[in-house]
Amino acid sequence: MARIRTIKPAFWGSPEAAGMSRDARLLALGLISFSDDEGRFLANFAAISGHVYPNDCDITPRKLNGWLDEVVASGMVELYTERGVRYGHFPSWKQHQVINKKTKSTLPAPPQRTLFET
Repeated sequence: MARIRTIKPAFWGSPEAAGMSRDARLLALGLISFSDDEGRFLANFAAISGHVYPNDCDITPRKLNGWLDEVVASGMVELYTERGVRYGHFPSWKQHQVINKKTKSTLPAPPQRTLFET
């Protein structure tokens, strides 16, 4: 499936990106291209490394999970679990991506936020 994703120039100077290491920023960009049209992705080592780092033999689960932790800490991505499977999504996806001919996600939706969450 062909996907076109947009990376705004402001990404590089954003507070979210500034708080991440170079490798975590690369992962964030890779996750944008890996995500489906609703901003969701399978958040396990095999899926992410196979898409984002298909030509790199030195990516370990420890490295990737460390970078993913940075991306999550920045607020760009949220992780959730459904039936024992870990997924991720970009909470502000619709603000940053314009999708033509949108395909409905086959991945479960993230949990709904409530007004009372802190």
